[in-house]
Amino acid sequence: MKNYAILLLMLTTLASCDFPEHYFSPVPECNAGAPNRDKGDELTEASQKLLIKKISKNKPEDYRYFFKTFVEEGDNTYMITNFRNKESCFDVKILVENWDKLIGMRRTNGRSYPEELFDLKWVVELRNGNEEVIYKDMHRIID
Repeated sequence: MKNYAILLLMLTTLASCDFPEHYFSPVPECNAGAPNRDKGDELTEASQKLLIKKISKNKPEDYRYFFKTFVEEGDNTYMITNFRNKESCFDVKILVENWDKLIGMRRTNGRSYPEELFDLKWVVELRNGNEEVIYKDMHRIID
């Protein structure tokens, strides 16, 4: 009876935890399915336009996300993020306007933070006449 009570307590504790959807899933391999993947010019404006067109047909839940770095371009800060699923793997520049969960990560450029960005939410919107991928939210990060 004692072991049953301990097991029940462990299961209820685990069930109450807020684990991200893919926390216990294997990481998808990086299959180079995007244009220019092997040429290293994925972050050019032309490549990004093609990738934005591609992801616009999907939902954020269709991919898993892996942090690469932050880059500054003029007044904007982008989070370079590797999008992955079973069919493809490519890097996208995500414009960050809301730093609520990312400020500590920005300060260290991701060092000592998990590589995978769980439950990342984004939208494609116009900014200064260009379509941009805009960061909206993600699973909380413990600093």
